[in-house]
Amino acid sequence: MTDHRPDPFQSLGQTPPPPRPDARLKALAAAREAFAEADAKKTETAAKGSFGGRRLTSIISKLKGFSIMDMRIPVGTAAIALLVLPLGYQLYSTTAMTSVPPTAETRSRQVEQAPLVEPAPMAESGAALKQPAPPPSPMPAPALSDQVAMPSAPAGGMLTRQSMAELAPPTSYDLESNLAPEPSGDEFTSFEEQRLKIAAEEPVSTFSIDVDTASYSYVRRMLVDGYVPERNAVRIEELINYFPYDYPAAPSAAVPFEPTLNIFPTPWNEATQILSIGIAGYVPPAEEIAPSNLVFLIDSSGSMESHDKLPLLKRSFALLLDQLSDDDTISIVAYAGSAGIVLEPTAASERAKILAALDQLSAGGSTAGADGIELAYRLAEENRAAGTNRILLATDGDFNVGIDDPEALKDFIAGKRQSGISLSVLGFGQGNLDDATMQSLAQNGNGNASYIANFSEARKVLVEEVGGTLHTIAQDVKIQVEFNPAVVSEYRLIGYETRHLNREDFNNDAVDAGDVGAGHTVTALYEITPVGSGQVDPLRYGTAEANSGDGDEIAFLKMRYKLPGESVSQLIEQPVTADISHDDIALAGPDAQFAAAVAAFGQKLKGSVYGSTMSWDEIRALAQAGRGEDQGGYRAEFIRLVDHAAMLKRDGE
Repeated sequence: MTDHRPDPFQSLGQTPPPPRPDARLKALAAAREAFAEADAKKTETAAKGSFGGRRLTSIISKLKGFSIMDMRIPVGTAAIALLVLPLGYQLYSTTAMTSVPPTAETRSRQVEQAPLVEPAPMAESGAALKQPAPPPSPMPAPALSDQVAMPSAPAGGMLTRQSMAELAPPTSYDLESNLAPEPSGDEFTSFEEQRLKIAAEEPVSTFSIDVDTASYSYVRRMLVDGYVPERNAVRIEELINYFPYDYPAAPSAAVPFEPTLNIFPTPWNEATQILSIGIAGYVPPAEEIAPSNLVFLIDSSGSMESHDKLPLLKRSFALLLDQLSDDDTISIVAYAGSAGIVLEPTAASERAKILAALDQLSAGGSTAGADGIELAYRLAEENRAAGTNRILLATDGDFNVGIDDPEALKDFIAGKRQSGISLSVLGFGQGNLDDATMQSLAQNGNGNASYIANFSEARKVLVEEVGGTLHTIAQDVKIQVEFNPAVVSEYRLIGYETRHLNREDFNNDAVDAGDVGAGHTVTALYEITPVGSGQVDPLRYGTAEANSGDGDEIAFLKMRYKLPGESVSQLIEQPVTADISHDDIALAGPDAQFAAAVAAFGQKLKGSVYGSTMSWDEIRALAQAGRGEDQGGYRAEFIRLVDHAAMLKRDGE
């Protein structure tokens, strides 16, 4: 016998069935009972974090024993309830005045712990019952491990951690790690610290000169903002060479510098000494400086939008413009989604026109750095001048569009330097700074790399040191030191890890090295160990006889350089003898004291296995003793920086 009764489930997909009268009455009765119970509790203290003592909750908790089929709630009503309830919970989660914002994990756990909220009964017309909802049960407070501290900006006002881009709070709170978190997003070349070498086995040390200062400016910004910079961001030679030193300058352009040597006790190791090699670049008079052809290559991509990037860049280049002569030529190329000429070659005397071109730049688009570089070199070649032909690349270092292979980009720039067009890099901003690429491009482009952290740094680089930034007096400068094993048992070059050269590279004029600009000072420090005080045990089965050479010689210094435009190098030689030694570092002068203090600071900051035993107070005292006249106040600023480091990285860490 066929059953012709309609399928009750099939009818649910069609016109909603009317509610069963008895089920509706039961629901209404339960709702009224729940409301009455809530009304009686109005005098009780409101739940913590509630607004007006009320929260969203179920008004029919008494209905847990009924099934949906028994209640015969219309499907449309149930659908509306299912849509409204998540929205109500979201409204509660975002407006409740809780003291700590929950993490994603906490929110998930709270949803699991919250009592099931049944759909509220609806009138036949579909309108909600116009009765106030009773106060809910207090939500469980998150455990201490679930509480989070929302990320805060450092003192400079910038959110510098890459995770801040998503504004995702951490899932746990660690007081120690949140005091001075290590910023992420910036990229640096990884390198191993210079190791101790045995003079009898490796008597010769060779490296390229370095006049870059980007590392110090970056480290300073991190410390002032309350961060300990990552290890690879600390390049000690750049910290030391950030400061000017009072070395005697060369008398003529034919020999653009001469070495100044000094030996004094090592402040962090009683058993060793410091050999200091310093040079000061020749400063030509203004009438000897030929007109310059400069191309400003400006990154105007979207990553340059923040105040310490493109806006600071514009003001920095305005400072540089004031230092140029009327005969100099300026071009401006910008690159973002595509590269373009912002300003055709223009005489520096047309200041208003150049400033207007700078002012019209705005940040936006992706980064096509390689395309911009090609266009900048073409402009530089078409407008070649008798003096300096240089591209000034200003960027946050985010090269992510263009020539995909970084090696191909470096080869392109290295090939262009042969034509006499150099490339210097000015880094701006923080968060995605590609320091590794910037350093590589500057080195391959026969230029220098600087980091502009603020307007004061722009003034130092582009006003006070503009001669060193723009005018080269010596190219491919190399240093080679041969130590006398009869006098020196061990030695260690402090810094210059990324400037190491092979011994055979010294006499090879085809091997590129660093350039020195007008007025630049360069300092290199060796920590040397006299024979009898070495850390390395002698060999059990004998050693090769050491050739002592001249008994008065501690080492022998050789320097090679090329004059601008020449392809054959010149040679400077000078023995290092005991008559330049001092028994007390104070007798070596303030420059020696200050350079040693900066070296100790860099070693301690990066957690070096050498020289970290000095306390911050000792470093500060040594720097204070070597402050000297301190024109510009840079040494006083360093002393304050030591105090910042002491607060962030305790002695012994």
